[in-house]
Amino acid sequence: MTNGPDLSALAADMLKWERMKRACDELEQAIKDTVMQLEQTQTVGNVRATYSGGRKTYDYTSIADHPLVSRETVLKFTTSKVDWRAVAKHDHIDDIPYTESSPSVYLKLLA
Repeated sequence: MTNGPDLSALAADMLKWERMKRACDELEQAIKDTVMQLEQTQTVGNVRATYSGGRKTYDYTSIADHPLVSRETVLKFTTSKVDWRAVAKHDHIDDIPYTESSPSVYLKLLA
């Protein structure tokens, strides 16, 4: 007989890992829920729960038909494609449509 891996110990470890993983996942969700309510990043010891209020994504191409955009400005900021963000800034157009992602919380160990 060969002395191979202890399959009983492996099975016990895998079942232990499953229990611990489920418990950690539940704890992580509880932390994320609380930080989401606080709307502020929290750091305790070597654990950081980073709150993100969502990111805006601007649709600068929507200004193509804006009355303040001149052909000269568009040509000024065109290389292989139009830099619509630069056009908007140059012509002082601030009402750019945007979408915003949902707030989120990211949990990580610092050390």
